[in-house]
Amino acid sequence: MVIVGKKPKMRYVTACITLFNKGEKEILLRARGRSINNCIDVAFLLKKSFYSDLKIKNIAIGYDEAELEGNRRRYVSFIEILVSR
Repeated sequence: MVIVGKKPKMRYVTACITLFNKGEKEILLRARGRSINNCIDVAFLLKKSFYSDLKIKNIAIGYDEAELEGNRRRYVSFIEILVSR
């Protein structure tokens, strides 16, 4: 699993390439909130620039529930993209 955040996209692309080179067949890219755009960009950078045979097997969206002070709840959207070679 690669959790995509606010760092430059190429860091996550490099992490995925490293995992594929170590023998992984599938990688789950996951991002929450404002990092969802980066996660999508990472998946397409991998496909267009590095692995033309890369397949996007599954895309899941949803929300995580976080509890804040005073019994308040906050919902944060997430995306999970499963890519394989």
